[in-house]
Amino acid sequence: MKYNLAVILFFLTVCISAQQTKSVDYMDTPLSEAFADLERSFNIKLSFNSELVNNRFITLQLENAVLEDILYHIETKLFLKFKKESRRYYTVRILKKQLTDTQELDEIFIEEYITSGVKNNKDDTSISMSPENLGILPGLTEPDVLQSIQLIPGVQSPNETASDLFIRGGTPDQNLILWDGIKMYHTGHFFGTISAFNPYITDQITLYKSGTKAKYGDRISGVIDIKSENAIPGTTEGGFGFNMTHADAFLKTPLGKKAAILFSARRSITDAFNTETFRNLSKRVFQETKISNGNKIFEDDEVVTTNDLFYFTDFTLKAIVEPNANNKIELSSLYTKNKLDYGFLIEAFEEASDDQLDIVNQGLSFNWSHEHNDALTHDFNVYYSNFDLEYVGSNSISGELNDQLEKLNTINDFGLALNMDWDLSSKTSLGLGYQFSSNEVKYGLSFTEPESPEENFNESSSNINNTHAIYADYLYKIDNKWYLNTGLRANYFSILDKLFLEPRVQFSVNVTPDLKFKVSGERLHQAVSEVVEFNTQEFGLENQVWVLSDGDDIPILRSTQLTSGMVFNKNGWNLDFELYYKKIKGLTSITLGFDRMNDFFSVGKSDVFGMDVLIKKKIQNYRTWLGYTLINNDFLFNTINNGQEFPGNTDITHNFVWSHTYEWRHFNISLGWSIRTGIPYTKASGIENTPNGNVIVFEDTNAARLPNYHRLDLSTTYSFNFSKQDSWKGKLGFSLLNIYNRENILSRTYEIRQSTQNSEDELREINKSSLGLTPNLVFRVEF
Repeated sequence: MKYNLAVILFFLTVCISAQQTKSVDYMDTPLSEAFADLERSFNIKLSFNSELVNNRFITLQLENAVLEDILYHIETKLFLKFKKESRRYYTVRILKKQLTDTQELDEIFIEEYITSGVKNNKDDTSISMSPENLGILPGLTEPDVLQSIQLIPGVQSPNETASDLFIRGGTPDQNLILWDGIKMYHTGHFFGTISAFNPYITDQITLYKSGTKAKYGDRISGVIDIKSENAIPGTTEGGFGFNMTHADAFLKTPLGKKAAILFSARRSITDAFNTETFRNLSKRVFQETKISNGNKIFEDDEVVTTNDLFYFTDFTLKAIVEPNANNKIELSSLYTKNKLDYGFLIEAFEEASDDQLDIVNQGLSFNWSHEHNDALTHDFNVYYSNFDLEYVGSNSISGELNDQLEKLNTINDFGLALNMDWDLSSKTSLGLGYQFSSNEVKYGLSFTEPESPEENFNESSSNINNTHAIYADYLYKIDNKWYLNTGLRANYFSILDKLFLEPRVQFSVNVTPDLKFKVSGERLHQAVSEVVEFNTQEFGLENQVWVLSDGDDIPILRSTQLTSGMVFNKNGWNLDFELYYKKIKGLTSITLGFDRMNDFFSVGKSDVFGMDVLIKKKIQNYRTWLGYTLINNDFLFNTINNGQEFPGNTDITHNFVWSHTYEWRHFNISLGWSIRTGIPYTKASGIENTPNGNVIVFEDTNAARLPNYHRLDLSTTYSFNFSKQDSWKGKLGFSLLNIYNRENILSRTYEIRQSTQNSEDELREINKSSLGLTPNLVFRVEF
């Protein structure tokens, strides 16, 4: 029936207007050559992942056929899907359909990295993820943009958050995170437990663990490039839904054939509904903070909550205009906000406290893509990013004190970039670009106590760094076998008045149709980073602030990374293996937050050696994959640990993940188990009396380790249609995190507290535990 309808529509189209035709005679022709022939003949552009055409051939003979007829026959033979995005542009993807041909089946396996919607790009070292096509993942009923990345070997989150990603020994502030070209400085909701990016308007996420292109700069660790949808839909599309933490809605609507508007919004529901999911998340987030402890002196103190407000929200708005086949204009905006207002009262002591925290990250970007001809294209991008963090904490005891602490951290980042890609021949291409950014970073801290004015202070700083960067990439590629990309980036930082060069190289060779070797190397620099701020440690949350490097106290971060590995695909088996070495210079103790206060400031470096391994197998509708990461991250600081090397703060030696997914009709289920080495910590041995009071006596820095971490996660979804026309679709989902309720210790610190038995000080061990058994439900409707 579908075939008959397609034929009828085809002949109706032919009758209405004459179309260009072509006779094709493809006999075992490589699919890449057939695509190139169609692009030349019909003046179209086909967009597809290079793995799609690798080792694929087409046999097709047609006389005087129009383009739609040719594409239809290719779809039928190779189980592909062509989607017309504009008058000239088409995207190509593989249909999710069981094949009987072994060769075709192998190609689908190559298309997937860990599950559907995740691809290991053939032409470089990046990994791409499409939330719309993303298969179910353990513990996730919805495709959280940042949480999903953590299942990829080499990406870890030691503190169980979505947004704090540690990539190959780097810290979260060392990652470059872009949303439609906007640099993001705060990427989480609810203190990192949920990513701040709505997955339902996200088109593609590209992750670089190494081997970054020269157009990426300003960070020394990973790159996460997030792009929202940029195609003009044929009809209005939308959806809405909710889970046990938030609700969301999105809409994509065309404004004629050449323009469209995309909108999305999310907001937490936790200030209206106190769900079990939110209670468990709150318990983990607020444990051992002022909010959970209530400044209790004695365990039986009665604490009355006076304010208890928390919510998060985000929304996006995007306009897309395609005036003609050679131009596309995108205007994107993003707004995220987290607000906390918590207050309590201990009536017995007439003690009152209030904490207010506001975090906003917003941005705007303009992007113009222009195709001069078949060989030359350019992209022009302008962006503005703003980050604001404001904290006000007050404490009062009747007749004794009335203090107030304020903290402000603001970033205004404006930039523009021009990128040009020029195909010199069928084997070579050249990329050239210029980037400018002006980064203004402000920090302010003030404390007032009318009863003790000698303790008052007010300090602030404001610096601007203007960065000029030029870069070039040269690509040499032969018949999907040899791939070489060499690049050079030159950065000028005005705050230091210095030029920094960053060479890059990526090389790969397909030794056989099933085996590929790859190697990459790069040097990177970073001028803005986060430091630990100790004045608000009593509050216990958001104690890091962004600052600019000054060349002395906060030096420029420098990173050199070398990577080598192999990829093997055969008979449904996929193996990806990489070894890497990374050296980072310019680390400071105030960026890493060591517990030893006498080591408050020290400059050092780290040496990271690691290995990432992924083994995946698909058997019909069942997938299983094993991910293993080995990392040895050593720190060296002249004034810490007697100048001897010691394990880094998040040195997770072994990290093992075993995941399973199964699809049956409209049901999907996923189960994942993870186990990893506990992170290092500095053990305290006691208390020492000094002329300045009692201090904690520590053993060797990071010489002890927490117990091993492990947990089991489950998720399942059921998809259904509200109508026979499939225009309204629904989804129900359920997940369980930490099924056997394992109490994992995430961190261990110490403090001196007055004993409840007597007036003497005692050493208290503070353990922060992981999330316990946590259920979640989701319901969604899309049309």
